[in-house]
Amino acid sequence: MENIENKENVSTEEIFSDIKRDYPDVERLVMEDEDSTVFCIYATDDVLWKIFEDWMELVNSIEFNAGTDEEHYLRVIP
Repeated sequence: MENIENKENVSTEEIFSDIKRDYPDVERLVMEDEDSTVFCIYATDDVLWKIFEDWMELVNSIEFNAGTDEEHYLRVIP
């Protein structure tokens, strides 16, 4: 979360590595747009809720997306 909090110009791999350090069960990270740091984190619901609770006060926006018959993820705007 260090690079994300500082809003440095970091790559997808760096953000993913940073998140995996704290949450090893994260499956993948997808950048929403190449020109911004908005991204989606995919993992099990338990891991997503843990991240949600931990990051709620640290980011501008975090949304839990969990529709029926679709993959669950967090959408994060640092």
